[in-house]
Amino acid sequence: MSTVWALVAGIDAYRAVTPLTGCRNDAGAALALLRSRAGDRLRAAELYDGEATRDAIVDGIRRHLGQAREGDTAIFWFAGHGSTSPLPPQLWPLEPSGRMQTLVCADSREGEVPDLYDKELSVLLDQVAATGCHVAVVLDSCHAAGMVRGELPEPVAHVRKVPPAARAPEPGDLIPELRAGWTALPGRSRVVQLAACRSDQLAQELPMDGGSPHGVFSWALLRALTQLGPRATYRELLAAARCAVEDRVAFQTPQLDGDESADQPFLGGALRPPASGILLRRLGGRWEIDAGACHGLPSPDLGPLRVAVAGDGPVRPANVVSVLVDRSVVEPDGWTPDPRRQYPVVITRLPRPGLAVDVGGSAELARLTAASPLLRVQPPGEVPELRFRGTRILGADESELAVTSSAPHTVRAAEHIARWRQVQALTNPGSRLAGQVRLEITTGGTALTPGPDGLIRMEYLRRAGGWVAPTAFIRLHNTSDQPLFCVLLDLTGRYRIHAGLFPGEFVGPRRTGAALHGRPVQFRLPARTPVEPKAQIRDWLKLIVAEDEFAALPFEQGSIDDAGRRGVPAPVTMHRDAGGAEDDPYDWTAVTLGVVTVVPG
Repeated sequence: MSTVWALVAGIDAYRAVTPLTGCRNDAGAALALLRSRAGDRLRAAELYDGEATRDAIVDGIRRHLGQAREGDTAIFWFAGHGSTSPLPPQLWPLEPSGRMQTLVCADSREGEVPDLYDKELSVLLDQVAATGCHVAVVLDSCHAAGMVRGELPEPVAHVRKVPPAARAPEPGDLIPELRAGWTALPGRSRVVQLAACRSDQLAQELPMDGGSPHGVFSWALLRALTQLGPRATYRELLAAARCAVEDRVAFQTPQLDGDESADQPFLGGALRPPASGILLRRLGGRWEIDAGACHGLPSPDLGPLRVAVAGDGPVRPANVVSVLVDRSVVEPDGWTPDPRRQYPVVITRLPRPGLAVDVGGSAELARLTAASPLLRVQPPGEVPELRFRGTRILGADESELAVTSSAPHTVRAAEHIARWRQVQALTNPGSRLAGQVRLEITTGGTALTPGPDGLIRMEYLRRAGGWVAPTAFIRLHNTSDQPLFCVLLDLTGRYRIHAGLFPGEFVGPRRTGAALHGRPVQFRLPARTPVEPKAQIRDWLKLIVAEDEFAALPFEQGSIDDAGRRGVPAPVTMHRDAGGAEDDPYDWTAVTLGVVTVVPG
């Protein structure tokens, strides 16, 4: 039976910085929850107050969590102060904000003892994960997810923050793996992280249920764990905790990081992808979905805009009554959702017509197409954008786009193509942010420029062992005087949309962000396409920029080969020229750059 290795640290009494009041309570409550979940499988180590020194936390991760093996789970739960540090210039691709984050240990800043830097924590936890175990971390501290952008207005609850460190770390400050440089940093973290707040925010603590002080995030997360049960995934838990936090305090938004690990149950298990990329949740006395104008939703003033709960149960509809920049307000139609739950939803009706389809005379395809919110049967005299020929989908130029297995599969695949095209065309004309973030592809230090066709050309190289796919670096230059939240989407030639290049982060004023944390991006043909002269594929890079954070998940979809496959989330439907949102508190814009990858002839 798998073992759960836990390291729990709660620090109220600090030696050199201001004390806190709820961190020991958080750690104790977390440990009680872990004991109830894991029972005899739990192997826990506890560090409270003065015990939780920098060396003790590092040693606890190495020696205690380091005992986890394949099939086990290792979890680090920290409640205490967080802070920031100036960024060493070598690490600019990892922190577009220009600062690193730190955990303030019990003895931090006493004499020459430094904080525990986030890059050190990444190396330590990645070493634990290298054994094949599942690793999770919960951080209830200020700046837990990233950079500093501002301060909370007064008055506020107690916050888990101390002033920033005065200087960037020297090699001697760091764990041995990093003293010779930064090469030991993991290229991509294998750890799922639940953080108390956004990169520019502070974590707060308040007297909760019985009057005892707790971190608002720890309290909310533990409540979600109890209410949602052992099958709840990290994504579901974070959504529930976020609702509870945002209902109680301002300027604190819990964060989740972990790629597909986010869809595992808490403490590990089989992946359980969401039924949809959009969630319906209760917040601030109203029901909202986490998709808005920047995702391409049109205003309901243009006509009915409806959603429905996704899944195998009965259809439970809701009407979209207001579209904001990053979310939309909905009213359930004929049912009352449980405010403790989040519901995956899909778009079922749009006010604008979908892609015109020539159904090839098939009555069944005509019926299915007419029922789709994304497609419509080609009216007389209009040139179709897609053509159905049996189980083949052709473009307007008669090129074959997909081969399917049945009429329902054909329509699902066409909807997949329609979504991709709408994301590719998404724009916000008249945005104040237009041109504020520049998207750049470089090779050998030189920025590539588009050719006469408007596309950047990348060519395979011939080597002794065969063809080698080209690589380049992708940069995001914020030329404005304000931090801007950026998501970089890759729209592939197989109609996949993913945000893996730059999943969502603030880029600081006059600073640069880097795709894949500064690693080269490889442009290659799809696996099924032979690498031979004149073969080519076209990708589109879509940069979405906003003045505040928004969700990247609603954009995501798999390749055309995944269309309609069970377990693949259905993304939100997009439309071009989305325009301004109702009551929008901030602005957004989009930048598109096309890339054609070619095997030279």
